[in-house]
Amino acid sequence: MGGDGSDASPYEAVPYPGGAFAQTHPDRLSALARLFGVTAPLPSRCRVLEIGCGDGGNLLAMAQSLPLASFVGIDTSPRAIAAANARAGELGLGNARFEEISLTDYDADAGGFGFVVAHGVYSWVPEAVRDALLALCTRALCDTGVAYVSYNTLPGGRLREILRGLLLRHVGAIEDPQRRLAAARELLVVLRAAWAYDPELGTMVGLATRMLEGGDALLFHDTLAPINARPRFEEFAAHAARHELRYLAEANYWEMQLGWLPRELRPAALEHGDRLAREGLLDELRMRTFRQTLLCHAAQQVGEPAPQRLEALAVASQATSGAGAQEGAVTFTGSSGASLTTDHRLVIDALQRVTQAWPAALAVASLWPPDAGAEHRAVICEALLRCYGGAVVELRAEPSAAG
Repeated sequence: MGGDGSDASPYEAVPYPGGAFAQTHPDRLSALARLFGVTAPLPSRCRVLEIGCGDGGNLLAMAQSLPLASFVGIDTSPRAIAAANARAGELGLGNARFEEISLTDYDADAGGFGFVVAHGVYSWVPEAVRDALLALCTRALCDTGVAYVSYNTLPGGRLREILRGLLLRHVGAIEDPQRRLAAARELLVVLRAAWAYDPELGTMVGLATRMLEGGDALLFHDTLAPINARPRFEEFAAHAARHELRYLAEANYWEMQLGWLPRELRPAALEHGDRLAREGLLDELRMRTFRQTLLCHAAQQVGEPAPQRLEALAVASQATSGAGAQEGAVTFTGSSGASLTTDHRLVIDALQRVTQAWPAALAVASLWPPDAGAEHRAVICEALLRCYGGAVVELRAEPSAAG
């Protein structure tokens, strides 16, 4: 994504193929914010700014799904912007426009956007531009708006940094992008073969393999990029705080959960009442390499997820169902392999309705009988929140027929 202030974008030499990133969709961002107590704008008529939009693949997908919302993409790559505008014209999407401009020069209307997306920008631009990026988020977001910012992080990034250092030393001063890529691939093949002798280097072998198989765009713009900042989570959160932005959540809610930890380690993680400290600890336990963080204005009060907040949301799921081990129980399994087994009739009925309606998103409040009491509503909402934590269901801010 060419969102920085450089004159000659490397994305002209090696284009980065666009695509839709579901985790950045305003429907999902709004639902997550509302789950944590921030009443973000509803997606159907929102305004979205994408910094480093590339050829518009992500914004155009949003514009098609939300025809009454409006979208602005900025990027420094003339080729990418031309392709984005051409595609928008072909699709007849008058609610999306794209500008060839750097984020440091873009003059956003104060509070003009409900959502700001910066995917693949923060770690790959100079420090001053990272500062300008967060300043732009602060200026552009409305009072209850949400910013999505992805970045490489530590401690897991240490291993990638080792391999990146070897590759950069090997390619040296080679300037031609294709020759630079070829030299990097040659070394990756050599290193993968050399490291195979030691089982303890299996992680590095796997990393070299993933870099080889990841495609030219990822290798060139991520690993071989001249800048690749890897802040610890607490460093990123502190940077955001200097711009009066507060940590809200991760774009993938399941990444904030503890189910993957051995049971004996979960209590210690839960002891951290401070959300930032808990997230930093989880990074160490997971050896996380990449984050997709959501931010809001510091004036917003962010709470812990509350099941009762689901009553105002919608839910979708393509989970499969089957008989559980106990009589009368049903197991619902998501694409990630996580599952929920329940014998509660109301929960079973609710989840079956949701899975049968896929790809539609149903209002959670429509999943229980009209005479359902607070206790029964709470049971369904708690089950849905558990499913959301395991990526068995998806939460949306608004119901939809098309998902």
